[in-house]
Amino acid sequence: MSTVYIYAVLLNFDLYLFVINDKLNNKLLKGNEFIMTKFNCKYILFDLDGTITESDPGITRSIKYALEKNSMVSPSLEELKIFVGPPLGEKFMEVFGVSQEMADKLLVSYRERYNPIGKYECNIYDGIVDALKQLREMGKVLCVATSKPEAAAKDVLAHFGLTEYFDLIGGDTAEHTRPNKTAVINYVMESMNISDKDDIIMVGDTHYDVEGANKIGIKCIGVTYGYDTEESLKNSGAAAIIHKPIELVDLF
Repeated sequence: MSTVYIYAVLLNFDLYLFVINDKLNNKLLKGNEFIMTKFNCKYILFDLDGTITESDPGITRSIKYALEKNSMVSPSLEELKIFVGPPLGEKFMEVFGVSQEMADKLLVSYRERYNPIGKYECNIYDGIVDALKQLREMGKVLCVATSKPEAAAKDVLAHFGLTEYFDLIGGDTAEHTRPNKTAVINYVMESMNISDKDDIIMVGDTHYDVEGANKIGIKCIGVTYGYDTEESLKNSGAAAIIHKPIELVDLF
């Protein structure tokens, strides 16, 4: 059980309440509006695509390749950005109305281009390296929890020299045994022997990240510089919203 303390402070004739929770987070309120949030979690789980890397070029080009190889008409690369973040098999079925068998076939074709070429067609977001460095210096334990195949995630992070910042890089398996974000988060928690859900938080750019974390009782910080909207993140129950990677540091 966590302990909560509430302090009232009068500043320039405005009443502020500082709510301190020894496990979950600290919040500064003005009226009924949260104007600052602080989290005391030790473990921070990062999504990859749209949170650490701007990865749509490689993903959308590889999806276009897969569709055309299977005699399907491809939307524009801009329209295909909706595929960045969620599990691709599920998204193929949702968007194109194909069967599980066809979705699996599209995935095989997608990986023909993505694995050797597409996974490197990305950039890291400005400020993400500084944020990772500062969080590590604060004593935080950083991990990756992505729906991308784990081997590809490790290749991408190694390509950009980011592997050293993470104690664990978790993703889906080649056999697709971790089919959604909740399964990946559970895998990371088990691998890291994390049992206290109040001591861990997710960081991601889509409602899939927020919902996947919330489903197992974990908070999620939403980032708006990725591939979803601020409204979607808020509606999904994001515990906080940031607009630049470096802003993450101020939440801890």
